[in-house]
Amino acid sequence: MTGSFTFGTLPAAPPREVIEELLTYEVAWISDSTELYLMDRHIRPIFAGAPRIVGPAVTVTVPPGDFLMISAALTKTRPGDILVIDGRGDTSRAVWGEYFSTWARGLGVAGVVIDGASRDVTDIEVLGFPVFARATIPRKPTLNGNGEVNVPVSCGGVCVLPGDIIVGDSEGVIVVPLRHLEKILKRVRVTAERERSHNGVAVGGRKEYDAFFEMSFAKRIAAVPPLSDAE
Repeated sequence: MTGSFTFGTLPAAPPREVIEELLTYEVAWISDSTELYLMDRHIRPIFAGAPRIVGPAVTVTVPPGDFLMISAALTKTRPGDILVIDGRGDTSRAVWGEYFSTWARGLGVAGVVIDGASRDVTDIEVLGFPVFARATIPRKPTLNGNGEVNVPVSCGGVCVLPGDIIVGDSEGVIVVPLRHLEKILKRVRVTAERERSHNGVAVGGRKEYDAFFEMSFAKRIAAVPPLSDAE
């Protein structure tokens, strides 16, 4: 870091149709399509029933428990963006709360993802603003400064570049890197079709589930050698 306050460049937002398409896909389906970019399982919605979020990342990295540069990052957001906060995984202090949620919602921010802690859960739930965080804690943050905005960050064990697309739902958060966007979209379309059609097999009764077993698992099980032969 060349100074206490560093600002990078945010790429142009992806076409709206890309965002709308990704809103129709579950995080699990995208994960199945990539086997990469899924954040740590502890990065989850801080209240039940939080809406699914999709949008390009505005990134910010701060010292553990400090939130001064988060306010600066909010000034760089566009409607539909998702704020991604690299708080070093620290959960001793909350770097987000009801005031910032109200501010972010007013700016049109689609949601926030925090590798750190939030507070004011009840108030944020009333607002209906989607916050994904590692933990919640009432302790207030510090205001010591330092940090970077719109630079590569680490959040939930995943590298997030400014403009990468974030998808979050009740099961977690995944990153769709801009550099692989078209490839991932092609893969997840196939995955989504398979999931929605139950692999082309009707479901509902023993006959249907037997057919699904025969198609998906029977050959694999038959190929496993008996224990006596495997020794």
